[in-house]
Amino acid sequence: MEVHHPHHPTHKKKWSEYIIEFVMLFTAVTLGFFAENIREHISENEKKAELMKIVSLDLQRDLNQLEFHKKDYSTKFNTCDSLMFVLNADPKTINTSTYYRLLCNHLGYWNFNPNDKSRNDADSKGYFRNAENAELAFYISKYNFFLLDFKTIEDEATRNRFKLQDEMGEMTEATYFNKVAMVNFESIPHTIGIKSPSQSATKRVKYITLNWKHLYHGFAFDIDSLNFYANKAIYLINKEYK
Repeated sequence: MEVHHPHHPTHKKKWSEYIIEFVMLFTAVTLGFFAENIREHISENEKKAELMKIVSLDLQRDLNQLEFHKKDYSTKFNTCDSLMFVLNADPKTINTSTYYRLLCNHLGYWNFNPNDKSRNDADSKGYFRNAENAELAFYISKYNFFLLDFKTIEDEATRNRFKLQDEMGEMTEATYFNKVAMVNFESIPHTIGIKSPSQSATKRVKYITLNWKHLYHGFAFDIDSLNFYANKAIYLINKEYK
């Protein structure tokens, strides 16, 4: 006995239905793509804002550190003329404590340590190299220029310091210089008269002292420039990324 199954006619889709399904699928994929791009864009902007805020804070930390250096260099600059006066005076009339303080004043130093990691990170991401941040990029570029010059002067100051140290054997007495090395100026007596240094060593120290004046003047100029461009950059960053 044969079993007959009823035939269900299948629906044949029209071209218009295929087109509608394709459009719907394409729209869903496209919207998903745009949504993911928007999400990534928002995330990137948030990361950028966070990094730029750190750049602003690091620039302010640099300025705080530079304020200390400016005072230190200003004090040392003012002692150069006093040292020149002492070097030109009769050794028998010189106060021992004053002599050693002035002569060894330039041997103590603190190098400037910039907080530049955040700036380097931002630069590597191109934040300082696009039209959107052109003004900020200019200020950061100028800041980096004067920072490089500042470090160059620091290197020259180190060489000048070595030259001065080389003269100490002829310019000082070991007993007193040892007290300077131990930062024990208070124990150096205020007696009048020092052991006469050699004329050749005194002449060299005079030139070294004059070079200190040039170096401290260069430091002051660079610090003022760094302050100017850092404050400009900080203002723009804080305005843009609140």
